[in-house]
Amino acid sequence: MNQSKEPKLQFIRFDRGISQYNHDYYAALGLPIVSNPTYIRNVYLRIARILHPDVYGFSADEKAIATQYLAKLVNPAYNDLMNEQNRQAYQGIFKLLAKRLMQRSRNIQIHSESACELIMTPSDELYERLVTEIAKVQYQSLNQILDYTAQISELNLVYILYKEGYRHGAVNMPPILTPMLTPKSTKSYTQNFLPPPSKPSYEYNLQYSFEQQFSHLQAKSDETIIQNSSNLQAKSDETIIQTRGEDDEIEMMNARIKICEIYILQSDWKAALRDLREILRVDSNNSKCLALLGVVYKNINQPQMAKASFKRSLYINPQEALALKHLLEFNESDSATTDENSKSDRKSIPSTIKKPPIQQKRSWLNHLLEWLSSRRS
Repeated sequence: MNQSKEPKLQFIRFDRGISQYNHDYYAALGLPIVSNPTYIRNVYLRIARILHPDVYGFSADEKAIATQYLAKLVNPAYNDLMNEQNRQAYQGIFKLLAKRLMQRSRNIQIHSESACELIMTPSDELYERLVTEIAKVQYQSLNQILDYTAQISELNLVYILYKEGYRHGAVNMPPILTPMLTPKSTKSYTQNFLPPPSKPSYEYNLQYSFEQQFSHLQAKSDETIIQNSSNLQAKSDETIIQTRGEDDEIEMMNARIKICEIYILQSDWKAALRDLREILRVDSNNSKCLALLGVVYKNINQPQMAKASFKRSLYINPQEALALKHLLEFNESDSATTDENSKSDRKSIPSTIKKPPIQQKRSWLNHLLEWLSSRRS
């Protein structure tokens, strides 16, 4: 009986902003629409850590919902935006969409207060600030993920029209956008914005908020703490030097490995293989990563590569449970195959080969009969 295949996961779309016309992958990740790959990847890792089933929530229902958002909203957006050709194509699509909307002179309703504020006072700096601030809370609550994503998609729509020359209320300008709210002079969640650079640059501005947010981590990576162990006279001259950047690197590496585990759970072998190889370029002796790589090779029918990865993982860490489990399964299957082959070899001996006759042992009665016959003769 043929079993029906499971339907392919569909990207979640909305009826607001760019998403009502096209996939808005930038809104899904809370990104300005001209973000570079490094920025995209860092934001994705942060979101994936939040929604990971081993991290998010306490109930099984919350974990299931978070996993669905990760599979249907976050992962598809990341996979497409990390493709150079797709990312360039989106820029062209956004320009064509803005031009088409300006030609049609439609009244598109804008519901979020942040997007209405951008309509009234459009600028690159304000756009980036509004997107970044909403993105900070976008994935903090499961009940508000869709609403915050729709707000960012509205900001993206207002912005692409602004870049094509649209100015709301200008003379001879068609009424393309219809603000449904009157924005306040200062929004409550924009009071903590970082000040813009003294000489704003558009390409730089799109990244400066993220860089400001994580600059303290980079600064700490270069700092060292020297602690004098003055409690003991014998060690009065010794110092303990600890590099803070190591903890951040380990944390980031663990986050990347967790994302690979999600790919494996979703049977996305291509994405898992790509990310695991990238991790091994940085840390070639990561036993966990090698064990996961073996699982991927095993599922894409490369048993020799899988065995090599498992053996390498156990060589580095003999206690790596995942590698030990799969390598034992390989050994059991190999021994079973060997037994079957030996049985088939025994069965395949040609029947034409005659076995040598076996000499039967002669009993005492046979000897007696022979002696009597000899006497008669």
